[in-house]
Amino acid sequence: MIQAVLFDMDGLIVDTEPIHFKAFKGMMREYGHEIPESLMAKLVGYPEADNIRDLKAMYKMEAPAEEMASRRYGLFMQLIRVEPIPVFPGFWEFSEEMRRRGIKQAVVSSSTAEQVEVILRRLFEEHADEGSAESHFDAIVTGDDIANNKPSPDIYLEAARRLEAPPAECLALEDTPAGVQAAAAAGMPVVAVPNDYSRGLEFPGAAATLGSLKDAVDYLEA
Repeated sequence: MIQAVLFDMDGLIVDTEPIHFKAFKGMMREYGHEIPESLMAKLVGYPEADNIRDLKAMYKMEAPAEEMASRRYGLFMQLIRVEPIPVFPGFWEFSEEMRRRGIKQAVVSSSTAEQVEVILRRLFEEHADEGSAESHFDAIVTGDDIANNKPSPDIYLEAARRLEAPPAECLALEDTPAGVQAAAAAGMPVVAVPNDYSRGLEFPGAAATLGSLKDAVDYLEA
């Protein structure tokens, strides 16, 4: 029996991964490096610190990690305030069906609270009939709320605690291997819904892999 559905945000609800990559690309260009788009599949879903560490090693960079992270973060915050933020097909329909069934819903994002607030505010401003993020979701959990980010299970366990639902009765929807690993480690059934960056990757621990959120209702029925 599913009591709650937990959504990742970036790459699952909203198509922000291209914006993340643009920020990484801009930051690396400041240090004299051009990174290929194929690299983004290795970065999505992991904490910022891990991404910066991997880029430093890959490009043999001596720049301080804190400085690199600060520059990328600043670029991303500028971009998400002006760039279009498309919603992935099927999200609103699936979310409304969950509401109709009385199933709780939460956003579980490894991004900072500041990033999540800006993105969700813009999302609901463009869909004013849905109210606000705070009224639509029963919980919003961010990377600022836990000590260890994905792929650690901490963020999913915190979401289950806030929803007052057993982890085994929470369905997680994720678009990256790290997110799937986090939800599975929390003891939750988890379904992978890859995007253009993560499609073709392996998702160990996922109960299923769907083509899009349009398929999520049928998955629950089955």
